[in-house]
Amino acid sequence: MFLSPPFLWSLLGLLLITAEMFIPGFVIFFFGSGAIITGFLSVLIPGLSSNFALQGIIWILSSVFTFGFFRKKFTKIFRGTILNKEIETDLGCTVKVIEAITPEKPGRVRYQGTSWKAISYTESFEPGSMVDIIKEESLTFIVSSTIFEDNNKLPEEKGEKDG
Repeated sequence: MFLSPPFLWSLLGLLLITAEMFIPGFVIFFFGSGAIITGFLSVLIPGLSSNFALQGIIWILSSVFTFGFFRKKFTKIFRGTILNKEIETDLGCTVKVIEAITPEKPGRVRYQGTSWKAISYTESFEPGSMVDIIKEESLTFIVSSTIFEDNNKLPEEKGEKDG
């Protein structure tokens, strides 16, 4: 009974739905719901619990179906919120160009001890130039020339050291 396919599908479904709490993106939930649907159908349809290939097909189809039709609706319901946490922003920080940046080709900048992909829509920058972060898109910084004279120094050079 405990090692029967319906039980195993249901257990897999519950584990995947539980994993969704720890993994962002709200996708694994639908694989879990597909597994629970497969376990339920394995109980209802005679002979299905011995046909593993058909169970796999039902799992894939039910996962895709639930994802396609319910993700948008469920995302609104299960939206997370950040409580009592200040959101850090990199906007306005001055960074050093380490790989040439042109409007045609992204380059790299050094920020917080590592290099980041950076693009500029209208300006070109050579390595060693100082630029300001004006926008952040995923893991890419949109940069522009420094606006203020004082920004030509890195935060470490201004005396803003940690500690």
